[in-house]
Amino acid sequence: LGVTFFSHQLENNLDHQLLDTRNNALRSSSSPWSSTHSTIDDANDVKKVSYVTSFWAKAPGTKIHPHPHRREIEAALLANIYNPHIDQVVVFLDGVTSGDDNVEEEFKSSCVHFYQDMAEINRQFLQRSASSNTHGVDPMSKVTCINIITGQPTYHQMFLNALSNVVTGDIVIMANADMAFDDSISKARKLKEDVLLVLGTRGFSMDATPASSRQFYDAIVGTEYMNNVNDNSERHKKDWDVDQCKVNPWSWDTWIFHKESIQGQLQEEHFQRPSITSNEMTSFYMNENGAENAALWAMEQSSNFATTYNACDEIQTWSFHLTFRTHHSQGKSVWSKNGDRVYIPKPWGGTKKRPVFNGVRKDSPPYPPKWCERENGCFFD
Repeated sequence: LGVTFFSHQLENNLDHQLLDTRNNALRSSSSPWSSTHSTIDDANDVKKVSYVTSFWAKAPGTKIHPHPHRREIEAALLANIYNPHIDQVVVFLDGVTSGDDNVEEEFKSSCVHFYQDMAEINRQFLQRSASSNTHGVDPMSKVTCINIITGQPTYHQMFLNALSNVVTGDIVIMANADMAFDDSISKARKLKEDVLLVLGTRGFSMDATPASSRQFYDAIVGTEYMNNVNDNSERHKKDWDVDQCKVNPWSWDTWIFHKESIQGQLQEEHFQRPSITSNEMTSFYMNENGAENAALWAMEQSSNFATTYNACDEIQTWSFHLTFRTHHSQGKSVWSKNGDRVYIPKPWGGTKKRPVFNGVRKDSPPYPPKWCERENGCFFD
């Protein structure tokens, strides 16, 4: 089966560790959709799109999923693998134990095992779903998996991962692993170079989520959620059908940008914020409350985007997270509060104007939906 894997043992920043020789091998293998979709056309210099995410390794000796959310993530990954508007899916698999001599062989885990799991899930999907047309191409051939032995990457490390040579797209979609994209992600290919996009999720709804996306959840996870659709207490408790695009433009799970726009510009010290116990600056992770606001502030300091735009009205993402929600704990602090971003301390959040940046005083980005049209658009025609 035609998946390309790189079993790198990465202990330092990926931008220093990934080998250029591997990149040539990646570029020589075309997207499985290139022969069947006219949207991918080298002759017209159409930009390539890579989806980048982080996932945690599961030991092959584990007979059941240790957390119910894992199955949801696998369904979201498969949905994005099948998405014809995404040319490459790159998974940075953290917590692998393939190189640990202290771990018994049956409990070791690596990209090899990840691929075996995904291949089995793909087989199950094809058996259960009516949408079995793969155009004669193995969809898993667009997947690249990278072994990470140092634990979950920080936010800064994930941006460096996205800029590494194993990510072959001109445009990067970086998101939490449980985000599934529909056909509207095709607009990412037309993103202007000086625009940074973020996307708030539309949640998960029987009525709103397109069948083309929801079929992956139904086939891989199941449809038990339908039994609770009329149970108001259960719906409130799970909170999975909330459309963040409508209710909270200050929350997002997805970033879209041109690699060249931030290559060589990111500064690690900007991707830090005060710890909850002292004034010491510490790194943060993608699944911490308020982390996206801190990361956006870091991006503002490190790059020269003309605008940052929450494009959730243009590009839809669907959250395959109906199970119990967890976050990387920051303890009891302003960072752990949900809702209004005023609880996030300045300069990383707040609702007032930010300090002068590059000689221009800017309102707190991202600019809300519909703002981009006021500034000559964020996408090429």
